Amino acid sequence: MKKKRASLLAAAIGLMLTACGAPGGLREETDMASGSTAENTTQEESPDTEPLPASQEYVSSDGTYKVILLEGLTQTDMQLQAGSSMMSLEGGSDRTGFSGISLGSSKSSVPGNPGDLESLEDYADYITDMILEGSGVTVSWEDTDAPSAEGAVQCLARKGVAKVGVSRGQAYGYYVESADCYFSVFIMGNDDDVEDARQIMSLEILEAASGQGGTRDFINGMTAILDSVNGASLRETFKMLEDMGADESQLEALASQARQSLSDSWDIENAADLIETADWLINEGHNQNALEFLGDFGWTDETDRDAFDAGLKEQNLDEGTYISLLAAYDARSAYGDGAIAAWDLSRVGTIMGFGYASGYCTYEEAMDKILEAAEKSQELFDSWEDFNKSYLYGYSYWAEESLDDSGSSAAERAELVSSMESQSNGPFALDWNMELKKEW
Repeated sequence: MKKKRASLLAAAIGLMLTACGAPGGLREETDMASGSTAENTTQEESPDTEPLPASQEYVSSDGTYKVILLEGLTQTDMQLQAGSSMMSLEGGSDRTGFSGISLGSSKSSVPGNPGDLESLEDYADYITDMILEGSGVTVSWEDTDAPSAEGAVQCLARKGVAKVGVSRGQAYGYYVESADCYFSVFIMGNDDDVEDARQIMSLEILEAASGQGGTRDFINGMTAILDSVNGASLRETFKMLEDMGADESQLEALASQARQSLSDSWDIENAADLIETADWLINEGHNQNALEFLGDFGWTDETDRDAFDAGLKEQNLDEGTYISLLAAYDARSAYGDGAIAAWDLSRVGTIMGFGYASGYCTYEEAMDKILEAAEKSQELFDSWEDFNKSYLYGYSYWAEESLDDSGSSAAERAELVSSMESQSNGPFALDWNMELKKEW
């Protein structure tokens, strides 16, 4: 599943690179038989005699970093998931074919969900491969001196010759690691544009305001865990590609995967199925099933946990059923009738996002339904901490895996929650009691 999600995101980013016109500005290679070569013949200009190219600041949509690059680029922002944002920077008519992609994320929210990355070099390899996958571009890389960035523990830079068909140009990648985050800037275009960009390019890590954000950010927080596992928010990825005017055949590739996922995992085949399932998750869901399951095994408000545990063991239940019942008991004890409702409510955002990509609803309809789930979440829980604990109890109940089993996927999710909760500017730093309102 992880590989499929990462591939889906890589395809989307590849479409983004193509939509920016990237390899269109590369120059045609000269026939080697003519005596000319395709090597870069651009001469460096002395800074004493030539002014630096005009520059401009481009700030990420989540306010966590800014990039200084060539003036006049067209910026398109996308929140891949909570704790992970992307900018595309397109040259337009002034610098035809020049394009850049920058990404910033916490180490627990690297897009594509690559798992543990042991070094900045691993991050650079992973991000570069993901950006180029499906773009038709190949690059021969070599390390080069990396500019420093304040607040970074390490910086890395690579340059190379970019080729697509008989056209060539330059590519440059800049990668930054801080204590909690990774950042990257990838640029590509003809020799002159890339050389100009490298003269003035820099990245600055910003102190984003903790707890600031709106309803979209709250919604992204609700789906943060599964989006991280899946590699990105398909809802926002698809919306960005639509807004950028991606080719219909390219969008259909993502839509087909979304429809298949809804069919295989949810038995959702059309718009009516989608809304029916979303309403079930908001009003009943696995939470209602868990409460009824407890009753079937003799649970009451007065039932002591040790006594309940002992009673279950006497019935020689299979391990999965035993784990599910204890998870349901703990959730019911902590959150009453809300029990594992966060597990259901978080997935409203996921299925509505897939429904939007599938063509079963509009983006607005998807967000309206997710807003209902967000409002219900605020009614049932008092904090992100409570919401996340209910979510984890729900995952344990559904997957029949103990949160205390260090080798289980349930424990992996618990570790991911803990990591995100510790981030001062992470998805759960938002005010839980903020006023939710329609922003789309």
